[in-house]
Parts: sequence; structure tokens; C-alpha cells
Amino acid sequence: MPTQITCEDLPKIIKEYPGSYLIDVRTEKEWNDDGKPDGSQLGLTTYFLSYMIDQPDGRIVNPDFKKKIKEFEINKDKKVIVMCKSGARSAKAALILEQMGFDTYNILNGFVCSEDVKPSCWKTTGLPVIRSE
Repeated sequence: MPTQITCEDLPKIIKEYPGSYLIDVRTEKEWNDDGKPDGSQLGLTTYFLSYMIDQPDGRIVNPDFKKKIKEFEINKDKKVIVMCKSGARSAKAALILEQMGFDTYNILNGFVCSEDVKPSCWKTTGLPVIRSE
């Protein structure tokens, strides 16, 4: 099972494991509406790959998810931090990555936090954000 972390844990993990990766698995609409994490300012190689894709009748798991992950050529000796909007999809994506042989962390509460919880998340802890145009 992927290790669950908070955004407050992130600086310690980055310091402990330099060269880690960040994968944001939200949808393109979410990136456009809410912005994107700027992992490069934290020393993280950052990728954007939707775990779920929007279809006319709802979201489905991205059938190309594993294939695209392999194309990133991520070093399996490094940590992979996975994030979504609130932590649920990223937990599923992190589990898939773990099954593929990666050492993964899932960011609890994600990028913008769910409305009902209001805990700290990427945006509320002041971590760097690439604003949408």
C-alpha cells in the first residue's frame, strides 16, 4: 500500500529523497480551473497525467495510464509522489504505480481539498502553483 503523506510532510521527503518525482493525476479541466503544482520549484520532476478521463457519460480510468507512465522513464530508485484534487484518485493511481515497481507516496487531501473536510492541501499550505491562463 502506498505511504500516505500530507503536504506538510513534503519538504521533509524532498530533503530526504532528492530527485523525487511528482505526478498530478487530475483531469485537464481541473488543471485549467485550479492551476497546477509547480514541483520544479521544490526540486521535483513533475508530470501531468490523468488517471481518469472525462467521457460523455462520466469518467473512466485512463486506458493508457500505465503505457504513459512507462514513457516517462521514471527512475525506479527514486520516490514517486502522486496527487489529485482530494487524494482519492491519486491513492488508486499510486497503488497501480506501486504494482508497477515504483516506491510511491500519496498526498492526502490533494491539490485543493474537498469541500467537506477543509484540511491543508497543496494550495492552502502555500506550495508553489502554476496559475491557469
